[in-house]
Amino acid sequence: MRITGAFVLALSLGVAVSATSAPGYAKAKAKKKGGGEGAAPTASPAEVNKLKAVRLGDPNAGTFKWGMKPEEVMASVRTAMEGKYEKRIKEASADPGKQQRIHDEMERELKAVKKSYTKFEGQKSGWDVSIIGPEFQQGTAEAVLVTKEEQWTRYFFFFEDGLYKMYLAFNRDALQGKSFAEFGKNMEARYGNAKPVYRDERTPGGMKHTLDHFTWNAGGDKLKLVDRSEFYGVYCLVLYDAATDERVQERRKVVNPGNVEKDALVEAVSNRGKESNDENDDIIDRVTGHEVKKPGTEQHADIVVPSPNPNAGFTPDDDKKKAAAKPSSSSSSSDSGKKKGGKKDNALDGLEL
Repeated sequence: MRITGAFVLALSLGVAVSATSAPGYAKAKAKKKGGGEGAAPTASPAEVNKLKAVRLGDPNAGTFKWGMKPEEVMASVRTAMEGKYEKRIKEASADPGKQQRIHDEMERELKAVKKSYTKFEGQKSGWDVSIIGPEFQQGTAEAVLVTKEEQWTRYFFFFEDGLYKMYLAFNRDALQGKSFAEFGKNMEARYGNAKPVYRDERTPGGMKHTLDHFTWNAGGDKLKLVDRSEFYGVYCLVLYDAATDERVQERRKVVNPGNVEKDALVEAVSNRGKESNDENDDIIDRVTGHEVKKPGTEQHADIVVPSPNPNAGFTPDDDKKKAAAKPSSSSSSSDSGKKKGGKKDNALDGLEL
């Protein structure tokens, strides 16, 4: 389903979109109740440390630390992945063939994580209209790396090559059908009392008072629970270094002055039919073999991720066609020389395993 599918869904949801109304709907001015985020209660340090654990819930196995370089995060991800596959590999010790297949499966998963690394250097892509669209801006020294974990999809955000934020999108089954307010109460039972923050939205029927997010202080960190269920069917925890986030916001103001954050679905609807240089504007790239869910997709299961892989959708039949049209050896040699002199693939830059 391409962008037109999002438009149909938007109409069915009663979303009115026009050239003048879209920006106002996309990001209503928030009216914070009960003071600023500085008044938020303090989250449990032990539970916050579990969020940073390389092996989920086990800080003793190592933690992700703010300022880590992308290659350092990738090395920790490999450690976590090896721990996840360790039991299966040992159980298959009597069957070398099966053991090798499991090992190959792990390597494919690691390769998909490595390829997910993307620097936001100005070129629009599927990321801009994904669940993390509001979490970054182009051209501001920001980047992302993605891992698929048992409970959630974890997005590692970097600023100037240093880790400063983790965005954890829960899998749908983790929500257990709870409303955002109910799920927030569950999180309070784990992290301690939170500060609920509301926003006032102007709608055709008048002002609407809506629970926007829950927030905690966590030493020098901030923790938020945000509602992304309207179009993506999930809730997300956002943990970030407050000091670095302030620097990020300042950089964004300089690079993108007057920028207004907009809702991904509304932007997709508003811009449908416009010319685009992005060959992936229908957002059908894949990572770890899963179909990417776009804004407006009817089924909201686990979050899956747009990938910078240019070979998304490649099939064995394509390989046969390429073999039939294989160029001469002199031509291949020429092309190889061009590639060697070309620019390094950004998706793999700095992520040697």
